Amino acid sequence: MSDATLGPSAFIVLGFLNHTGPATAYDLKRWVDESVGYFWSFPRSQLYAEPQRLVTLGLLNETQEDRGRRRRLFSITDAGRAALDDWRRSPAGLPELRDPGLLRMFFTPPDDRAALRVLATDQVRQHQERLATYHAMMHADPCAVPDQPPFSRTLRMGELYEQACLTFWQEVLEQQRPE
Repeated sequence: MSDATLGPSAFIVLGFLNHTGPATAYDLKRWVDESVGYFWSFPRSQLYAEPQRLVTLGLLNETQEDRGRRRRLFSITDAGRAALDDWRRSPAGLPELRDPGLLRMFFTPPDDRAALRVLATDQVRQHQERLATYHAMMHADPCAVPDQPPFSRTLRMGELYEQACLTFWQEVLEQQRPE
């Protein structure tokens, strides 16, 4: 199977199911919100459509409960594991940066110091909050969420990223102080 038909959301689904075993689309959404959702943005609706598409490609199996809510459970196939392994071993490429604060700053006239001050203040607050969230996650009991893959390395990168953003926005804020 060519990776050309598989985007990042496909590999998120394959990766979680490879780690956890059978799960529902709702389980996938919950796991994403608690982990990769902090550094990979995409419409969560893809987590409901993508498993079905991966079933048609032979990368997942689907079973439905006989009773109760009749939830659909998805599990990874050998072909899905092979596609995931191929993807993990391929070059990652350059990161994408989609920062709404930077975009707003880019289009804010440099002489509009009040707008830049408000923007920087808000960005400092947001990055402080996210950094606090990451610190809490780093010090949480790792057994508290046993079905999540270990993500301490990506959490560390998140912490470094938030610290860099804080430094940047604090500098912007300092430059906007009234003279």
